[in-house]
Amino acid sequence: MNNRPLLPRWLAVSLFGIVLWTSAWALEPTFRDIPYGPHERNKFDLWQTPSAAPAPLIIHIHGGGFYEGGKGNFWGSKDTDLAKALDSGVSVASIEYRFLKDAPLQDILRDSARALQFMRYNAAKWNLDRTRVAAYGDSAGAGTSLWLAFHDDLADPNNPDPVLRESTRLTAAGGLIPQATYDFAKWPEVLGIPQYVWYVSMPWIAPKYYRLWPSQTMLEEKGQKARADLDMLSWIDSGDPPVYLNCHIEDAPLTYPNLFRWACQEVGRRFFKMDTKPSVNMDILHHPAHTRTLERACKEKGVSCVAVYRDTPQEKRTGVYDFLLEQLHRP
Repeated sequence: MNNRPLLPRWLAVSLFGIVLWTSAWALEPTFRDIPYGPHERNKFDLWQTPSAAPAPLIIHIHGGGFYEGGKGNFWGSKDTDLAKALDSGVSVASIEYRFLKDAPLQDILRDSARALQFMRYNAAKWNLDRTRVAAYGDSAGAGTSLWLAFHDDLADPNNPDPVLRESTRLTAAGGLIPQATYDFAKWPEVLGIPQYVWYVSMPWIAPKYYRLWPSQTMLEEKGQKARADLDMLSWIDSGDPPVYLNCHIEDAPLTYPNLFRWACQEVGRRFFKMDTKPSVNMDILHHPAHTRTLERACKEKGVSCVAVYRDTPQEKRTGVYDFLLEQLHRP
């Protein structure tokens, strides 16, 4: 009986070593904790693809409600997504930003904008193609990515900081369980719930998210200016890049009983650490109404948009990385 191995031992060992090296390279960042600003959370990791020419870039922005999370919080299978991007000649970065305890929401979003500008400013250093950059994330990261995609360019040509002279425009963006706008006064309209919900919650939202006191300021010029800046919906126009939207949340009816039960669940979960089975599977922070509103606004303004919902047939589904890579590789 012939017991000789199918492959020479030296070749088998070499192939096994290559597989291990490739896996480690695909998962571990090429560069860790690169600072892009003065705050301790102004940093990012970069996975650099081997490429002779400058490579396109995908920027991952983590979720967590702007009060938790980190740059390691990839949506879905981190190794699969990274490998797919790197194998296709695209580099990937994952950023962190300040939390609400340190800055208002309008400044937190500009942390992500600065990270994008910083990467563009240093594109030659990391062999990046500054003209082909996409961003995506889930929840807070989704809203941030869409805010960057729709907002007018934040480049300031006369700024003494050369980083801030760089463009913030994107080639494409992806939003997973996104919010439609960070002008929270518009949420009742988006969700189809009574407008007085905004007025009841404003004394809590105004100082927490906008750092504006008293809450009445939200209705005055300063508050209106902040809300307009944070309203992704109002920024959408035909010159914006293609976007991908995905919402897997159940489309639960936003009735009074459901809203009340959901509010009780959230209070128990957040403040009393209760880990009980929810009586209603509803989440107004990520409700499909947000995604539908964004999809409708994109179509009305002539912005290319792919939307995937919980009930979207499998044959019509596409993943965020597939979408972004397709956009980045367009001639």
